[in-house]
Amino acid sequence: MSAEPPHVASVVLNWNRRDETLACLDSILASGWPRLTAIVVDNASEQEIEGHLADRFPGARFVRNETNRGFAGGMNRGVMEALNLGVAYVLLLNNDTHVAPGMVRALVEAAEAHSDAGIVCPLVLYRDKPDVILSAGLRCDLRRGYQGPALGMGETDRGQFAGVRSVDAPSGAAMLVPAGAVREVGLLDEELFLYGEDVDWAQRMQAVGRRVYVVGEARLWHGLSASSGGAFSPLSAYFQTRNSFVVCARYAPLRGPRRFVRGADIVLANLIHTRRASRPFVNVRAVLAGWADHRRGRTGPGPEWMHSTPDQLRYRAARTPGCESR
Repeated sequence: MSAEPPHVASVVLNWNRRDETLACLDSILASGWPRLTAIVVDNASEQEIEGHLADRFPGARFVRNETNRGFAGGMNRGVMEALNLGVAYVLLLNNDTHVAPGMVRALVEAAEAHSDAGIVCPLVLYRDKPDVILSAGLRCDLRRGYQGPALGMGETDRGQFAGVRSVDAPSGAAMLVPAGAVREVGLLDEELFLYGEDVDWAQRMQAVGRRVYVVGEARLWHGLSASSGGAFSPLSAYFQTRNSFVVCARYAPLRGPRRFVRGADIVLANLIHTRRASRPFVNVRAVLAGWADHRRGRTGPGPEWMHSTPDQLRYRAARTPGCESR
């Protein structure tokens, strides 16, 4: 690493979850990295946050979108702001995460040591079970529809993922990306809106010879999909289904029976997932809508009806169904 530490900009996306966003900023700004700029992008929240940021984090930069542009669109706004500052790295963070001291340093050191780095991720643990792994990266064979659980998911952290290892795809909860990689492959795909954009980005990185790394010594605790209503919400069911079809078809096109089998696997895996939802039949409808919208070529925010189900009304009342984290 050079004598002067590389400039890093952290981008945190907010949608009516002010307290979580502020707590995330507390952790990232206490991480000890000497050249760090915090950027908060607000996805058209009803809940005011700009004044709170000015009071608690006067050095943070604030950007507001006039509409909710989803995870991809919101993050892209922050990434462009970071690139305009001339930073060396952009750190994309879900707002329901807590950064361990030393995480930024470990990620930057790994990126500096690997000239082919496209995305560098920490070891992600559950926020409510701080010694249990949520993700050490993802397996990703897009010829199959269902990728299975993340590497290490559910395992107690005993140091088994120490060191730096290459993986197929990142956990989108935290991604350190060199500015040069963003300029080379472009921004997140806003047509995906929510979910799958991290896998899509990884595929584009790999197409130009860049790799995805996970650093076992870098740790982050994740609240897991709070903003989309939870891992088992209709929003999650819809976008996981639709965008699995989109990304698989984009990077691993199949024909005939193999295409049919992969499609059946995607739908079946997501239907099985609905058993853990609070309203399984609503989630079943969301899965089928995701499949149907892929067939129609529909991308973007998805059907309006999902935002008026009893689940979503309840999430909305609690100000928790935004698209700033997964």
